[in-house]
Amino acid sequence: MNVEDSSIGSTPYSTHCQIWPTEVHVLHRRCRLRFMRGGTYKLGAFISGTYFGQKSDSIACVQTASPYRACAAPVRQIIGSQDTNRDTLRVGLNAETMLFEDRRGSADVSYLPWADFTGRDNHLLRPETTFCDQRGQGGEGVQIEGTLSYFLSRHFSIGVGARYWAMWTKNDSDVIFNCSGRGTLIQIPALAKYSMERWGHLLRGVLQV
Repeated sequence: MNVEDSSIGSTPYSTHCQIWPTEVHVLHRRCRLRFMRGGTYKLGAFISGTYFGQKSDSIACVQTASPYRACAAPVRQIIGSQDTNRDTLRVGLNAETMLFEDRRGSADVSYLPWADFTGRDNHLLRPETTFCDQRGQGGEGVQIEGTLSYFLSRHFSIGVGARYWAMWTKNDSDVIFNCSGRGTLIQIPALAKYSMERWGHLLRGVLQV
């Protein structure tokens, strides 16, 4: 990951690179309504609440421009961490069709009219306890997902697919820089905007009873 800072003290620009192993957790609660059905297809709408959590540790760093407290961490030392939590509401459409007797294609397209964000960015390389509290309310987002499934039996299928997510907050989101040094707590608030994009493949198993 490339990290850039502008106007830090007397340094107009600073950038460094970090390695970020990531752990992601996603939870869904979904209610679906079918409003059109045929012999080989189904169309419907759904509403769901989704929790998205992501935890990342940054390992080592390499300064690439305008050294500001230049990175000097050992190769495998954890120098920072980022905890991200997003609670969202999804409203969308779902379509399914039988391509062959044992193969089904499905797709979801949804809009996120509400997406709250909280996060904490911990700076572990500094001698003082330093972290940034991040938050944003009333954000938005979109999600697109497609799956191709194969029925191993009448009630069980496995499938592969792809998913794209995008979520963002409004411009009036904020961040509070917290630093505890020499017995004094320093807090500096600032406006911020947070956005996220994720895409990748998925593997799914479905048991119908």
